[in-house]
Amino acid sequence: MSQHATELCLLLVDDIYGDLTSRVFGILVSYGRLPFSVILSHSGLTARQLKHSLAVLIQQHLALWYTSPDNDTTYYEANWPSAYALVRSGKLIKLVEDRFGNFAGGLVSNLLLLGHAQVGDLARAYDLIHSEDISNRANGAKVNADTHLPNGLAKTSSKGSHVPTLESFQTTLYTLIRAGYVSTVHESHFRSEADNKSEAEKELQRNPEYRGPLKGTEKFDYAQALKNKLAEWRFNTKAENQLLDKFDKSRKRQLGDVTSNGDERMGKRLRTDSDANNYVNGYSHYGAGHKSSSLGDTLVLRVNYEKFAVVARNRKLVELVEKRIGKAASQLYAELLTRLEKGIRCCNINSHMSVESDSYEDPEDSSGISTIELNAALRDAVDWDNSIGHASSNKNNIDPLIHPKKRRRKLSDDDIEVKDEASLNGIDTTDMIDFGQDSGSPSDNELIRQNLLLLAEHPYRFVRHIRRMANQPESWSVNFAALSRQLRLIELENIITSRYTTDGLRIIRILQEKGKLDEKAIGNFGLMNSKVLRSYLTAMHESGHLELQEVPRDSNRQPSRTMFLWFFDPERCRQKVLEQTYKAMARCLQRVKVEREAVQTLLDKAARTDVVGKEDEYLGLDERTALGEWREREGKLLGEVGRLDDLVAVMRDF
Repeated sequence: MSQHATELCLLLVDDIYGDLTSRVFGILVSYGRLPFSVILSHSGLTARQLKHSLAVLIQQHLALWYTSPDNDTTYYEANWPSAYALVRSGKLIKLVEDRFGNFAGGLVSNLLLLGHAQVGDLARAYDLIHSEDISNRANGAKVNADTHLPNGLAKTSSKGSHVPTLESFQTTLYTLIRAGYVSTVHESHFRSEADNKSEAEKELQRNPEYRGPLKGTEKFDYAQALKNKLAEWRFNTKAENQLLDKFDKSRKRQLGDVTSNGDERMGKRLRTDSDANNYVNGYSHYGAGHKSSSLGDTLVLRVNYEKFAVVARNRKLVELVEKRIGKAASQLYAELLTRLEKGIRCCNINSHMSVESDSYEDPEDSSGISTIELNAALRDAVDWDNSIGHASSNKNNIDPLIHPKKRRRKLSDDDIEVKDEASLNGIDTTDMIDFGQDSGSPSDNELIRQNLLLLAEHPYRFVRHIRRMANQPESWSVNFAALSRQLRLIELENIITSRYTTDGLRIIRILQEKGKLDEKAIGNFGLMNSKVLRSYLTAMHESGHLELQEVPRDSNRQPSRTMFLWFFDPERCRQKVLEQTYKAMARCLQRVKVEREAVQTLLDKAARTDVVGKEDEYLGLDERTALGEWREREGKLLGEVGRLDDLVAVMRDF
């Protein structure tokens, strides 16, 4: 973990959880993996204070822990990616609200606040009927919905606002889990990758098949089994799939039982009544046999940050398509990515632990989306008539399509069709549009296909065309790994252009295409003056965007007998940009802290309950002016942090 990334994470933890927690987090970041006694000696805190701090860090997934089976000693270490994810909390909530509504955004907000929580705790926080409360109500006991609320989790329902029902609560959680934005918690989520690998190896070695020395294909099978086990723990796919399948079956069984009884009123009540999911001991109060479709009160959930990175990458790709091709193509591409998004759990392909399950991204082997599905979804949603330009049938110059030898022949028939002429030259015309006079305007289905072909034939290769075969229809997939590299390269080129103009970008593209070159060769390829070229090379080398390699011609290694080769390494440049971005984000947050301290007295007064909403009455003109200026400065600084985070997402997470 770099210096500036450490500084940024400490600022985020300190701003949200306070000085005590950030001090312990800083010790774990600085010293690495430590037991409790060593952390206690470094922190200068009491054992009680340290236990509280570690509890907060573990609850928020900011610290990982592992108890060694050899000496029963528990070790703790910092989880800095979760600490950095704190800067994206607002974006995550906004994304869920846009897709699933305000209630779903509130659920994600509470999960972000708690780190992880049980379904029963969330239900009690929203004043929803709990299974234990139902039993008490059935026995005549009075229900107190305010008891045993999780620490820091407040009720969100108020007078005049929409009050969620238990059915809508369960359905919303089910939708978030099914979409991948919320995931179930596994014990491996609290351990580091090395500890998980060690535990997975121990579990596999209990299998008689992998005991003893492994030879030949056994080593490959063992490595594959280890990867699959780690992937299963990481995404908890087995438990989630069983949970969701059970939920689906129970819902279908309820609706099927009600329909078979022929009681319309009962069926309507089951679908609409707010007490539809109030069950006692797993059975509905409509009678035995109607099992609950509840997710389970003891089920522990957390926010899946990796899924949000997938959504952010898709949005970035859609913006790129709109910029490079057009709006209609971007809408089509957005629909394609949305359908592919359901089977993708994370972005970084190098961190995938399995190649067998379709729950992980495998851009080369993943099944695509058929043209029929896209036609049905977007036929009437987009104005396809203006998406692609059409040439007039009387102004088509077909000479470039004809072979030069054929072109010399004097054809008497001027009405020969383009398709027939092309077929004589061995050109496959199955995918060509017929521009003859008798052909009408292309249909919407054909225009959708033409837009998909535009995406496939673009230099960036936005989609991959899977041709129609006997056993499968024509479909389209996306190579996310190649597109992610292209996104990173575009961002690097934008940064270099802003700092060194288009001349610096020309040098970068020459080196990227030709490889390692000396100064004279770069000048010849770029048609640049040697003096101007040398100034750009020196500046970009000092900033870390270019690298220099010395190749001596003899063993004396004299400068006059040494070749100096310049080259561009995208990976090194990416790391340099990341470090600079972390530093800029940390400086912005530090500035926010300094600006807040300058007006802290005014902020405390404006935050009083009797002043909120009545600032004109209780605050003077100077105070209102100062408060407005502070909010404007804070908005600018935090907005800049958000834009820098978008850059980090492209450079690191995609």
